[in-house]
Amino acid sequence: MASTLQRKFVLALLGAAVATLGLAYGLTLWFQNSTTGVIISLISAALLIGIAGPILARREMLPLEEIASVARALAQGRMNQRVSIRSENELAELGRALNRMAADLETRLTEITEDRTRLQAILSSMVEGVLVLDHESRILLLNSAVERMFRIEGPAAVGRPLIEVLRHGPLHRLVQKALETGTEQSSEIAMQMPEERVFSVQASVAQKERVAVILVFHDVTNLKRLERVRKDFVANVSHELRTPLTSIKGYIEALIDGAKDDPVKFGEFLKIIQKHTDQLNTLVYDLLQLSTIESGQYQWRHADVTVSSMIEKAVHLLRPMAEKKKQSISIECAADVGALTGDADKLTQVLINLIDNGIKYTPEGGRITVEARRTGKSVEIAVADTGIGIPPKEIPRIFERFYRVDRARSRAIGGTGLGLSIVKHIVEAHGGTVAVESEFGKGSRFVVSLPA
Repeated sequence: MASTLQRKFVLALLGAAVATLGLAYGLTLWFQNSTTGVIISLISAALLIGIAGPILARREMLPLEEIASVARALAQGRMNQRVSIRSENELAELGRALNRMAADLETRLTEITEDRTRLQAILSSMVEGVLVLDHESRILLLNSAVERMFRIEGPAAVGRPLIEVLRHGPLHRLVQKALETGTEQSSEIAMQMPEERVFSVQASVAQKERVAVILVFHDVTNLKRLERVRKDFVANVSHELRTPLTSIKGYIEALIDGAKDDPVKFGEFLKIIQKHTDQLNTLVYDLLQLSTIESGQYQWRHADVTVSSMIEKAVHLLRPMAEKKKQSISIECAADVGALTGDADKLTQVLINLIDNGIKYTPEGGRITVEARRTGKSVEIAVADTGIGIPPKEIPRIFERFYRVDRARSRAIGGTGLGLSIVKHIVEAHGGTVAVESEFGKGSRFVVSLPA
């Protein structure tokens, strides 16, 4: 290409020289072959060569400069630049080749950008965490789910070894095993951050370019918790049913063996059997009620419920129980609390369960307070007591079925362990929330918030 350009430059100069000599010859004839004419002709030729030569050369070099300029623009990423074709020569063919290359590059770059955007969109929308490592266990890529799961910053983690970003021995050993064996590995790992979270991890081996291992994290903490709750539920139901049934069976056998002939024992044993039968009946009723609410089969009734009347009804039903323990029950209901819409019977049961709990777990001479006030578009009802309170570590599980802080004490006072769980389900079915504030040894305060 260089020799071609040089040849075109020389030809341009020769063309200019020939044209100039022709002009000089004409001038010589004009001056009738005189010496002055020859000198003037030569001077004219020199001037024409000096002026016309560079102009003609520049004209030939302009396309090359444009090609170079377009090439520089492409190198800088401006893929929309093109060479304008003005004539048909070697440079025109070079310009067309460069234009074709630019168009191809622009198309490929657009495809790569679209693929990258789609990949980022997919990774960002995934609930599962994705972590890509190279052969040295250095992080190549991670999605936003991983950042949320492990509270790490993506840009700062890329390029660093996994063991530095996540200091977790079992996870590091899982990656090493996948690299060594070249096969897919899976495991469950537990991490503290600060609460314990459980993850199911799949490590897939890839042998493309730099990518070596792809880790996919599934957060199974809630599944593990539900599995534990299910196991506890089966164990607790079995225990709660077995205890009164065993007692009933024992007293019936005692009556059969002769206790029925003793009027005093006969009456005493029947009362005990009745007590355990009532306990079983309450347990079965609570289980059926909870199951109906959870399954969505319960037909909720919606009506205007006056909050103050509902509180007075619940307190009236439980006041005799409190008076037996020399406890006081007070109502502090704001004048503007008004009404709310819901199932009156179920909402009253919420209050009965909370007040009943307060009475049971408050010593003699204690105090139970029921408060109600309006907060914005909600009605807040609180039941506070001066009882034994709840240890801080037990509060997160207090609304689980059959969960008891003190199992022996709960059974002694006749609880089924389902009251607070029923409260939670009824309140949430009404679009509300329930929370507890407690100080161990000083009492508890249950707060129910319902839409007004």
